[in-house]
Amino acid sequence: MDSCKVADELEELLREASQVFSDYVRSSRDPQALVIPRIDKLDLNIPEKDGMGAAGVWDDIQTICGAATNTWSERFLYKLYASPTPIGVVGEALVGLLNNNAHVFQASPIGALIEDKVGRQLAELAKFPVDTAAGLTFPGGSYSNMHALMVARNRRFPELKRGGFAGAMAGGEWRRPMIFTSAHAHYSIEKAAVAAGIGLDNVVSVPTDVAGRMDSRALRALVEQAVADGGAPFFVNATAGTTVLGAFDPIDEIAVVCGDHGLWLHVDGSWGGPLALFSSDEELGRYRVDRADSFTVNPHKLMGVPLQCSFLLLRDGLNPMREALGLGASYLFHGGSPNVLDDVGDATMGCGRRPDAIKLWLAWRYHGTLYYQRRLAAARRLALDFADMISERPPTALGCWRLVAAPQSTCVCFWFVPGQPNLVPLPAWGNATRLLCARLNSLGHVLVDYATVDLPAGPLPTFFRLPLNSPHVTRETLASILAAIEQTAQALVDEDPRCFLMDSS
Repeated sequence: MDSCKVADELEELLREASQVFSDYVRSSRDPQALVIPRIDKLDLNIPEKDGMGAAGVWDDIQTICGAATNTWSERFLYKLYASPTPIGVVGEALVGLLNNNAHVFQASPIGALIEDKVGRQLAELAKFPVDTAAGLTFPGGSYSNMHALMVARNRRFPELKRGGFAGAMAGGEWRRPMIFTSAHAHYSIEKAAVAAGIGLDNVVSVPTDVAGRMDSRALRALVEQAVADGGAPFFVNATAGTTVLGAFDPIDEIAVVCGDHGLWLHVDGSWGGPLALFSSDEELGRYRVDRADSFTVNPHKLMGVPLQCSFLLLRDGLNPMREALGLGASYLFHGGSPNVLDDVGDATMGCGRRPDAIKLWLAWRYHGTLYYQRRLAAARRLALDFADMISERPPTALGCWRLVAAPQSTCVCFWFVPGQPNLVPLPAWGNATRLLCARLNSLGHVLVDYATVDLPAGPLPTFFRLPLNSPHVTRETLASILAAIEQTAQALVDEDPRCFLMDSS
């Protein structure tokens, strides 16, 4: 196929895509649109001979759009992301169009320049040293967290890069590497410990306070106990926006413990990180992360960049990562240049890399910094307003509303308690949440989630957890969801008056 035919084919496909995609978004934003559509028909067979051509493929694409979970609806309040911005969709298409590999500078020079610029800009917003700090993209926060742990491990135990644990243990005296993380931290930290050979038995879970924030005094005691027992603590993971409660660990207090014991401080801000980057001066004290050695932030969550786009920011730049993980494979990484942008792929555990920074850069250029400041401030205000709506909502004949805790970020957790709270056993609170959530979601008009956590006083009954990620969510949206929960409760009780007292777990 000659170049003109290729361009003509692409033009024709994009013209059709423009109409199909915009129609999909328009219908998805309709107030009556389902959030969980039903999959009526989808031919999954692969043609054994000739393909279906454009006509058949567009039928497939429209079927997929009609059956996909609708993240464009303001009633999608399920996980820690929402619909992308329109310019984000364009950025995703641009990355696919270029098909560049950001592992070697010459394979994606513009991607490398953009990644370097965006990484440094994010690091500056995090108040990292501007003369050293840098950042790289990874395919999700779990991979960013894993790389932070690997860099910290090999910096503290450089012998592991070549000899591994077997070699290190055979060399004589050996102290077990140990890491510390909040009991409410994301499970990717434990996954990273498995991948790094640390092992789950050497991941110390640090209890939280009543607000779900890591207890820094407990951290100090656990670190000192580990040293006394012959362990070698080297890494602490703090969280900026925990997955369930949206809590922000007291990073300044944790940094003091890390400084006293020579520990690497990583902050997992996969979800709440943008609040640390774009908050007003009044809010910044709550969210600051400037004392961290490394920091994960996922623009594909609160910032509306399409999945996936994650950055790992490093206080001391990329050289520690190169030293810890680089192999200098000469057939691929030719080196010999003082340019820090060369061969960034050698600083990671992988090889092929999408230039995902282009998506954030393009959206940032399109919207400007003020847009993100306003977007995050509005989400934060809405979370506080929603908490007030729950606290002030009058009881119904079936039950009443209770807030789990005041929101620390943009996540709001609550119960609809059947009956009178002082008369209803706590398990019934959780049972009601699970039943209501399952029935509400099954209707397709709303998609919400539930969770539970352990606090110092013990495990909480299962509660609703609504993260407010989309700028399309309004007070009216949230009021309608509370009303829908009440209506669903009435429907369940009409079917079985004792439904909330029976275990549904």
